[in-house]
Amino acid sequence: MKKTGKRAKTILIAVVLIVFILFIGLSGFIGLQVFSGSTQLTTNEKTKDVPGDFWEKRGLDYKSFCSTYKVEKIEITSSFGEHIIPGDYIYSQDSNNSKDHKTVILIHGLGGNRYTNYPMAEFFLEEGFNVITYDQRSSNENTAQYTTFGYWEKYDLIDWVNYVEEQAPGQIVGVWGESFGGATAGLALGYEDVDEKVDFLILDCPISSMEWMIEQEMKSMDVGIPVSYMTLCGNIVNKIKLGFFYQDADVAKAMKNVKTPVLIINSKQDKVTPYFMGKDIYDAISGGNKELWTVEDSGHCEMWTDHKFEYRYRVENFLAKYID
Repeated sequence: MKKTGKRAKTILIAVVLIVFILFIGLSGFIGLQVFSGSTQLTTNEKTKDVPGDFWEKRGLDYKSFCSTYKVEKIEITSSFGEHIIPGDYIYSQDSNNSKDHKTVILIHGLGGNRYTNYPMAEFFLEEGFNVITYDQRSSNENTAQYTTFGYWEKYDLIDWVNYVEEQAPGQIVGVWGESFGGATAGLALGYEDVDEKVDFLILDCPISSMEWMIEQEMKSMDVGIPVSYMTLCGNIVNKIKLGFFYQDADVAKAMKNVKTPVLIINSKQDKVTPYFMGKDIYDAISGGNKELWTVEDSGHCEMWTDHKFEYRYRVENFLAKYID
């Protein structure tokens, strides 16, 4: 009887160990799949051009733009990863082709590139700003490997802020970020003393939470595995491989103590970065130098197209209130 009981106990322990090992193996496999999908959201090949009807939809005459403004390609080396960050430096007509002039840095969303910022560049150029628009990680000519919902991308923006500070000491520096680029901007300004170097920030349909975005992607896959489990597995692998958890890329938390004046633009109809994301960031900012403009009817990042007159009016008033 004792031998039988001992054998049964040994078998039970072996079964538990096997199940545990299989569980760890499955969790690791799922985590790697989630990690791969969440950090390879776009490619250089897919983002090397703009859609054929892009300029027309955004109301930009590309040829006229390039003949009106001096566009200088600039490449700086990232201080985080040492990859090249390609950008276009566009001189306003007020600057007399000098970089020692007020400047705004534009950050595109996922699937875009530095050229998709040109419609907003035209607006800021007309307002008298020089413009820097650059390729984010894994986009167009920026060959950095991973996309991280702004967490690593913030270092590229910080490098451009430092570049402007060197070229135009004492001049006004602004940042405009769209969607994924909004997350980059928010996380950058919440990092150390970066907000002290930036005079204004505009976030258009910003992502506020890496964790939420990944959970939504898992839900859309509908593979029959609990979303919370897949997200947890991906989160652990992300920490092991990249050194941070999804929660570390929370834009609202990062911006809590940002002192820079902030204008947040969002829409009640946005299905990609829902209304609550911009509102969460707005509510999290403890200071009073913040504004929120919400429209009722536009899709994701479509406010410039749908409400161009009011968009211009809102931004001009914001700049007049806090900068001029």
